[in-house]
Amino acid sequence: MAFLVGFLTLAPLVFAPIFSFPLAQAATENNTVTSATTLEDTISVTVSPTTSPQLSPGQDLVLTVTVHNNTDAGIPTGRVDVNLAHLALTTRAALDSWLRPDKDTNSGDQLVSVPTTEVIPARASTSLSITVSAEAVGLTDRNAWGSRGLAAILSVGDVIQGEGRGTFVWSQGSAITPVGLASILPITTPESATGLITTKSLESYTSSVGLLSRQLDAAIDTPTATIALDPQIIASIRVLGSKAPASAVAWLDRLAGASNDIFPLGYADADIALQAQAGATTLLTPTSFLSAIDASLFVVPPATPIPESTTSPTAVPSITSRAMAETTPSPTPTPTPELEPGATVIPSTSDLLAWDYTSTAIGWPVAGNVARTDLDVFAASGQTTTILSSGNVEQSDVFTPNTAFALAGGLALVSDSVLSAAVRAAAEATTEDEWRANVSEAASLLAIVSAENPNSARTMLVTFDRSSPASATRISQTLAALDSTAWSNAAPLQSALEAAPATTVTFQDQAIDSNRVALARSLLEREGSIAEFATILADPIAFTAPARLNVLALLDTTWASQTSAWDEQVRASLAASFDLIHAVTVTTRGPIIVVGSKVDLRITLNNALDQAVTVRAEIVPSNGRLIVGDTLETIIQPNSSQAVSVPLSAAVGNGDVVLRVTLFTLNGTPLGQPAPIDVSVRADWEGVGASIFAILVVSFFGFGIWRNIVRRRRERAGEASAREPATVPVTEPHV
Repeated sequence: MAFLVGFLTLAPLVFAPIFSFPLAQAATENNTVTSATTLEDTISVTVSPTTSPQLSPGQDLVLTVTVHNNTDAGIPTGRVDVNLAHLALTTRAALDSWLRPDKDTNSGDQLVSVPTTEVIPARASTSLSITVSAEAVGLTDRNAWGSRGLAAILSVGDVIQGEGRGTFVWSQGSAITPVGLASILPITTPESATGLITTKSLESYTSSVGLLSRQLDAAIDTPTATIALDPQIIASIRVLGSKAPASAVAWLDRLAGASNDIFPLGYADADIALQAQAGATTLLTPTSFLSAIDASLFVVPPATPIPESTTSPTAVPSITSRAMAETTPSPTPTPTPELEPGATVIPSTSDLLAWDYTSTAIGWPVAGNVARTDLDVFAASGQTTTILSSGNVEQSDVFTPNTAFALAGGLALVSDSVLSAAVRAAAEATTEDEWRANVSEAASLLAIVSAENPNSARTMLVTFDRSSPASATRISQTLAALDSTAWSNAAPLQSALEAAPATTVTFQDQAIDSNRVALARSLLEREGSIAEFATILADPIAFTAPARLNVLALLDTTWASQTSAWDEQVRASLAASFDLIHAVTVTTRGPIIVVGSKVDLRITLNNALDQAVTVRAEIVPSNGRLIVGDTLETIIQPNSSQAVSVPLSAAVGNGDVVLRVTLFTLNGTPLGQPAPIDVSVRADWEGVGASIFAILVVSFFGFGIWRNIVRRRRERAGEASAREPATVPVTEPHV
């Protein structure tokens, strides 16, 4: 009842632009504006009921016809003929054929012809309000209720310039079985590559006119709609601590107070089908946010206790309505611990992600891309209810079934693609006539579903687009308009889950583009490589946690429509991680000459990371000339180099050897490719050198001895000469 009162209160505001068109029997009023929505060099016409898609006996049919002149020439005065389809549109195929006709399709019987009184300027649009009297419409109580086709034809002379198709629903008071219409509203943000929303973006998104504020406004205005929430938004606000923007904190409080049912999307809205097809055995979740936390922002203020959650974030019913959850007895409250002012309390990962979800068992992959094997991955991750699109199922009956049908080990909810397309187009409409035309199509489709099998109540599901959330500005207006009809009632998702599963629907296996899957697989393999590499680090989580957030952000569903940009982002991420896992290297290069049979070779290892690493170095020679000692384990400090000594032994002969140095984690995983070091072995030089040295020593000492001997001989000869008497020569006399 509260919702009905709220809707009646909002109705004048919701429909105020519609009622602003004056009504005149068989008369027109022109309103010319610049055209910005039609195709180049075309003249298009739209026609739709002005006040409501429903028409009852005795009521005049009030229409708005808009002509979009997107050519470079004005359209002279002419006339607009309004026609009624010969037959009621009783099937979905008939509705589609009427609204999107082939060439030369009959446009029905003329109801009224109205002249245009002014030239329609180039690149402009003109709206005409046309009233067709109840008598001219010609429908009575004897005509069955249901969808009817309209055509508006613009002619100048005998030349047709353009034709538009529309619908209304004839309702003469027959008993109607309303269709329950459940809806899912995603609350997401544009794609990124970091896994956390920046402070500046949060300020923008949660401002009074920001994206997240508009999305939440639409959800609160439509309490029966179910919110599909990206947990990244919650974590991005909470991780900022006391620095979180006030508007973001207020937004989170508003979300907590919303009466809507809520279930979580994958973190960063990561596509769960893409994860499964890329090789994940369970769906990815964040591992830690510590690298993004500033401890100074989580200091307990004076005399302020830190409240603890009284319930586990995951202790919620698997599938239940919020109203039902409120009747469940609450667990015994946990006393709030008193913490000293100034204490620092760092939130855990579960603290940052915690939310009182209505269900955590629902998964929503990208439309039309789910393979049968994906369902096993979903179930292994606790998601036993999968939201599928019409492209993933096949229907064997002509009647529209309930949205739910059974899957092996779970349940599927099928979002009706045609109905969702019309509802999305209405929600994203930028003009009133565009909105009216799409609402009329959605209302007519619901009328057909209601009338095609009146003995069976059905519940249908529509979903809103996640790839362009900023453009959906008329969500609550659209759903309220459909809920106001007699043949459609807004329904919570719980109604869809509790409806009898359809037996005429079967799952159809689909697959994501192979190139996209290959790139996603590269991301998962890269993350595995980072996890192995991180075992050498003093704090592995500092590297693995941001890597996980990066992967989740790059698997965001919104990247699916941006193939080139996504390809660039993924390749840039892979390149950056390649540099990371190659940041510990061997810097020693050859050639090195080894002289002798046993030497210690010094090899330099470099660590370009900001934290210490522990690695093992293994050296393998290319041949048997050298024998290498045991594997070395060493610690390299941050942003530094470390020299290690490797014992080498020469085995046989001389020659060249290539030492291949490979770094390993402590688990035995190689870190990159082996580093080659060229070594020249000259083992016999040691003997030659010793011989030469011995010869030199012998020569030196021999020369010394020889010198001593020569010196002593000289000394002795001198001494002998000194001891002999002096002899005087005798001179004989001359005779």
